[in-house]
Amino acid sequence: MKNTLACIITVGALFLGFSEVEAQDIHFSQFYFSPLTMNPAQTGFFNGKHRIASNYKTQWKRASGGSPYVTYSGSYDVHVFDKQMKAADMTGFGVMVFSDKAGTGDLQTSGATGSLAYHRDLLGNGKQLMSFGIQAGFTQMSFDRMKLRFGDEILSDIPTGSGQEAFESTSLAYMDVNAGILYNYIYSETIKVFLGVSTFHLSQPQVNFLTTGESNVLSNRTALQFGGSFTVTKEWDILPSALFMLQKASTETNIGLAVRYNTSEKAALRLGTWYRSWSNADAAIVMAGMEYYNLTLGISYDVNISTLRETSKGQGSFEIALIYVLESSKSIVQDVACPHF
Repeated sequence: MKNTLACIITVGALFLGFSEVEAQDIHFSQFYFSPLTMNPAQTGFFNGKHRIASNYKTQWKRASGGSPYVTYSGSYDVHVFDKQMKAADMTGFGVMVFSDKAGTGDLQTSGATGSLAYHRDLLGNGKQLMSFGIQAGFTQMSFDRMKLRFGDEILSDIPTGSGQEAFESTSLAYMDVNAGILYNYIYSETIKVFLGVSTFHLSQPQVNFLTTGESNVLSNRTALQFGGSFTVTKEWDILPSALFMLQKASTETNIGLAVRYNTSEKAALRLGTWYRSWSNADAAIVMAGMEYYNLTLGISYDVNISTLRETSKGQGSFEIALIYVLESSKSIVQDVACPHF
């Protein structure tokens, strides 16, 4: 009954996000709870058989004049070919949908991807695994021209949409390809670490709305992830994690940790904080979470500490993540990349 109720709650959250269709590459403060948006090599890498993940983020409502940026993603991944795999080897298959809405012009980015990953047991004892993943999908972008007012329209006091800006189209679509590698090492029952690198937009898609000007190519983005699980006592674990991303001249660093208090064998509480920066300080992130049987919930809030705080009044973003895992007879030995899910 507990598993059934948790599954209903999570699946409901997964699809309710589409009631408000959501541009930047999507990313979440709780990157550790968003496996398929972070690294295709995480596909199928978890304790269990099936995994459902849902992430929702809203930000910049005050700074954008009441039109918040809203991002949503939902994913499902599963182990496949279990009977054909030896030792701790695994193969995972997953699908993901995402949606993002940015600014007063309703710049919307939405799409769907499929991913496949192979997890190789390097020593045959489940202590070290190397994972390789690939992801491909379709993305659609659009905006509402009538919600944008350009300089010539303001200076000439003419209606919105009658200015000189010439758009070939207010929507476009492209195919995209991503890939990743993930290494997991179990030193002991109390020390587990992982290191991953993923790369996005390998197909270098063109994103052009204007009829003139240079071709706008979506630059490759590289993401480096690190994390681990360190058991201090039977009740307490320390869960550090870090993310570094590079896209052309832009960089992002997000580093911090959570502590987990195991209230029982099947339940735990989490509390953590992270610091995110671009070229300078960006946000302090606080997170609270809980685990109950196969359900994991994370809620975070970004406190803006950049120069934008004068406009945002320190308000950043609110985010919620839900993970639900269905168990099976074959589960992986470790839970490093995504602890307890």
